[in-house]
Amino acid sequence: MRKTSVFLPILTFAIAVAIFVLDTVTRTEITASMLYVSVVLLSVRFCTTRGTVVVAAICMLITLGSFLLTTRYRLDWSYPVLINTGMSLVVQTVTTYLALKIEAVRDAARDLAETNQLRDALLGSVSHELRTPLTSIVGGVSVLADAPSLAQDKRLTSLAKGIRDEAMRLNADIQNMLDAARITSKGLQARQDWTEPSDVIGAAIDRVANRYGRRIEFEGAQNLPLVHLDPVLVEQALGQIIANAAKFSAADSKIIVTAEVEDKQLVVSVGDKGVGLTADEKSHITERFFRGERHLGKIPGSGLGLWIADTFIGASGGWLKALSAGENQGTTMQVVFPNIRYVDETDIPPQDA
Repeated sequence: MRKTSVFLPILTFAIAVAIFVLDTVTRTEITASMLYVSVVLLSVRFCTTRGTVVVAAICMLITLGSFLLTTRYRLDWSYPVLINTGMSLVVQTVTTYLALKIEAVRDAARDLAETNQLRDALLGSVSHELRTPLTSIVGGVSVLADAPSLAQDKRLTSLAKGIRDEAMRLNADIQNMLDAARITSKGLQARQDWTEPSDVIGAAIDRVANRYGRRIEFEGAQNLPLVHLDPVLVEQALGQIIANAAKFSAADSKIIVTAEVEDKQLVVSVGDKGVGLTADEKSHITERFFRGERHLGKIPGSGLGLWIADTFIGASGGWLKALSAGENQGTTMQVVFPNIRYVDETDIPPQDA
């Protein structure tokens, strides 16, 4: 909320009185009405809402008083004078209303931005505090699940693996919140270097395959060029995309990852045979916190994964595209990197004529 010093109402009142004197002595009604509007706009900028209303009411009363004094002492009740006074009052009223509305929207936007910053800071802090004990839980339960003494008891083995899987899912959600806090706080800095894309793709595939136990095949073209990117961010982004494909497709289906050069750009595709995308989902899929209505309550998630992936890929100079023939027709997410370089010119594939 804006604070008002004692000086500002006195200043605006003095300006209004000066305009009143000018209006009464010189009879420059049109100029005076515009000056009254300026006083109202000045009060909107520096005074509270109540102060602005008071200033606007004073300006309109002074306008009306100037009209009455002019007509009384100069006997000028002509039609133009009446119209000019009425229009002046209408302009001041409309200006006050619109200016207050605009200022209210600005205040709301400012409050929303501050709320979002506080929320992101809180999420980042809480997530960081949860990360340390959760890492210990994941490590301990993983050792417990693989212990030979538990192998003979299928019930305990299943229980230990269930705890491990849920702990790993929670760990991934916390990592998403940490990444979201880093993005919104503008702390994301890409460290790009010429990188072998197969290594980055392979690391992302291994991480998701170990977590979900899914069959993921990589079909990379021969002699892929080096790509100028941040390998850490891109690995995390591809992991998000592959994990998303695993969540939204059947457990026994296959996920195919391909990498090839098209139009002098490296295109990495992640395809699944899952639930597909509707037209609305396709247009909003990389938005923060977006989740399709048909998946709410059925498939867990926060709506951050693909937004984080899109941001990380953008920081490395690439972009993300979603392709789908429709609902239950599968989805292909394409990651395009335009900045490529071949180590050996003989590796450059021939271009189609």
